[in-house]
Amino acid sequence: MKLAYRIVTPILAVGAVVLGFFLKLFTFVVGSTDDQINNLVNAVSSLFNGIHTTYEYSAFEIIKMVLAGPVKEDAEKSFSEIAAPIMSDIIAFAVLFSIMLLIMLAVAVLAALANSKKKRIAVICTCAGGLAVSLAAIVVSNSAFAKIIAGEVNLTELVSLVSDNVLATLATAIVSVTSATLSAGFYAVFGFFILIIIWTILSNFVIKNPIQKSKSYKRKNVKRTVIKPEKKA
Repeated sequence: MKLAYRIVTPILAVGAVVLGFFLKLFTFVVGSTDDQINNLVNAVSSLFNGIHTTYEYSAFEIIKMVLAGPVKEDAEKSFSEIAAPIMSDIIAFAVLFSIMLLIMLAVAVLAALANSKKKRIAVICTCAGGLAVSLAAIVVSNSAFAKIIAGEVNLTELVSLVSDNVLATLATAIVSVTSATLSAGFYAVFGFFILIIIWTILSNFVIKNPIQKSKSYKRKNVKRTVIKPEKKA
């Protein structure tokens, strides 16, 4: 069981990092409080590419977008200017999510070296620290999402910066972000912290109380030999 733990746990931890990096991290839904406008946007989105009501981004896609730069070089405002109301939240979340991934990698290393109960408890404590960072990231993201939904970030300027679709830019004039949430990428890492804690507790229990087949012993019947007394002459 000790060997199985040292093999399975690092695989779980590295898998969590991969999922957190490539799965969708944020989900944004745009719409309007007016049902007629919502129906119009849905109808237009089904006819034209580039106009959607749901936008999802992974950490990998976000990094690619940042490295590629804005679609329009002659944009009036830069991304940092448009996102100024939530820039501090963006930086804080990026730092916290990076720490989450680094902690998960540390869990993988610790688990691979965990040949004693003390080291396995260290894995649990490290995962608990990862959960604490995850909760802080949720608080920061909720703060940013509240500002986005409140309209503090100009959606039209943002879309015009990252898209050259004129219809998509025009659509933002009548819609706003109605929902913004963390998505599967984040909760995969969050969930794996909990999974590894539970797996470690179970492993410690099994290692301490190994499952063995109960052996039943049958008592052999002892044959007694009766010694007859010798007859006296």
